[in-house]
Amino acid sequence: MRKVLETIDRISTFLAILVFVPWMLVLIINIIMRQFSSGISWYSEGSQYLNIWAVLIATVGNCAINDQLRIDVVEGMLKGTPKRILRLLVAALTITFLVVLGYSFVLLASRSRQVVSSMTMMKMAWVYWPLPILCFLSAISCLLHTIWDFMNSSGKKNNQALTSEGTT
Repeated sequence: MRKVLETIDRISTFLAILVFVPWMLVLIINIIMRQFSSGISWYSEGSQYLNIWAVLIATVGNCAINDQLRIDVVEGMLKGTPKRILRLLVAALTITFLVVLGYSFVLLASRSRQVVSSMTMMKMAWVYWPLPILCFLSAISCLLHTIWDFMNSSGKKNNQALTSEGTT
């Protein structure tokens, strides 16, 4: 299971970089083109969508290695069963949030018929469809990590081992 989680993290990091590079190129090219003309008409929307996609792709990997933003004050004070219950509750709330968010994005994408204002050839649905997919993949990654975490008895030590061995 650990190898699966590390593989998910590596793949999502690679894909996030693949989205990050064109995002930066669009911004750099637009800055250069502004010196000679009016720039790229669609750079604002394009860079915003690429930014959102890169963050959500990286979230899939972060959920797989349990490296998302959290505050460990309460968890650090607890020991044994209460600590495991808290971690299970946090995982359940995270998974629920991601599934509800993903479902909301499905509704948004399925009802979207308009085109992007400055990219008349691109429909908004094409922009929206990656969002529910990435939310559901993040929920699955979080679920897999929770299963892995509870299969192993040392919990926090496992999280540190998973994040410190070649994954970031």
